Amino acid sequence: MRRRDDTSKGAGTGPKAPRMPFVLLILGLLGGALVSLLALRTVLIEDAFAISRLEQQNSELSNQEEKLRERVVELESAGSLASSAEELGMEQGEAPVFINLETGEVIGGKASRNDGAADAGE
Repeated sequence: MRRRDDTSKGAGTGPKAPRMPFVLLILGLLGGALVSLLALRTVLIEDAFAISRLEQQNSELSNQEEKLRERVVELESAGSLASSAEELGMEQGEAPVFINLETGEVIGGKASRNDGAADAGE
């Protein structure tokens, strides 16, 4: 009778490689992959917060721009310009006066109003 241990060892087989270093290598690789995934996720979340903050800032700046545009439209209105001109001491201009070169008649302005008033008085 032969022993079972003797038959399991063949002449061509060498000593078995220890399994522990291989298992540690695989566990190390898996651990490294998990750590790198965690780091990548952290960076992505940080970038998402930065994007959110920039979008909020962009929205606030858009609102401010709209308010400034409305203010410019308000300041450019005729009523606002007239009141600003009065505050600066400017006076409203009179109606323009035209002279007909062929007849020498003055048309428009105070001259035509005075002529009309003089004609009505006669």
